[in-house]
Amino acid sequence: MTEETTLSSRISTKFAGRSLMDFLTLRFKYQTGDEWKRMIGRGKVTVNGKATTPDHLLKKNDIVAYSNVRSEPPVDGNIQIMHEEETFLVANKPGNLPSHSDGTYIRNTLICLLRERMAGKGFQGTLHLAHRLDRETSGIIVAAKAKTAHRALLQQFETGTVEKEYIAIVRGAISNDSFEVRGFLVPDRDSCISIKKKVVCDDGADAKYSATVFEVMERFASCTMVRCRPVTGRTNQIRIHLAHAGHPLLGDKLYGRTDDQFLAFVKNVRAGHYDLLPWQETPRHLLHASRLIINHPLSGEQLVFNAPVPEDMSSFIRHS
Repeated sequence: MTEETTLSSRISTKFAGRSLMDFLTLRFKYQTGDEWKRMIGRGKVTVNGKATTPDHLLKKNDIVAYSNVRSEPPVDGNIQIMHEEETFLVANKPGNLPSHSDGTYIRNTLICLLRERMAGKGFQGTLHLAHRLDRETSGIIVAAKAKTAHRALLQQFETGTVEKEYIAIVRGAISNDSFEVRGFLVPDRDSCISIKKKVVCDDGADAKYSATVFEVMERFASCTMVRCRPVTGRTNQIRIHLAHAGHPLLGDKLYGRTDDQFLAFVKNVRAGHYDLLPWQETPRHLLHASRLIINHPLSGEQLVFNAPVPEDMSSFIRHS
């Protein structure tokens, strides 16, 4: 998809008093400072509808907007609605589909595609995600159709009362029938990848406690299928924990791979090349959100949702 897209953001207290350049480079890290300067110089970035300069100081509630011609990578738009009622819906997200706008993905996202589908059915409200899945993770995701439902669902996910299960296919044969990974997640200072994290024992600055229980479902010649039950809900937790246990998720480009391999993958995608690199086992990492237990956002009734293993994972298993 290639078209001119305009995005806007309202300035929060966090960025009030900061320069426009500070805001853009800190908030949208997928473009360099020089790229932002060129866009500002061309009048593609505005504050409250007016072109300005990189050193313009922002105020709370200012509206920063920028327009750019973007070419979005292809995605899998085969979203299945598992359950829908007046206040919320539950969908089965395919792999290779971002949950929300991020980096080069603006309109090719789960939430945008769901909003378009709901609008086509006559829904006039605003759809909001109650939680998120990684772009490459398939499976169950919940979206609210009403503010009251959104608040109630967010609270469940934030307080950890939701029960989740994932199915993963990992590298290597796991000898134990079950195991746990517990520890604190911190930035991996040994890596040049800023988003990469690792597990440590100490509760230091910025450390976040995490825990996942793993159960072997089936063993194959060179890989294992495991059920994952996260006790906490940290970003990328399952991926980090599996790599820490010595059995990285199959297809994971960040965890269980070298920094050079990850950077080569990123460079390939940014150049518009989506063919697998020689070391990639699969087009996406093989992780699927298979089971979710929530309370109904209005009645409080317990609801259980199950999503079968998708075809790409089933096919991999059949050939293992």
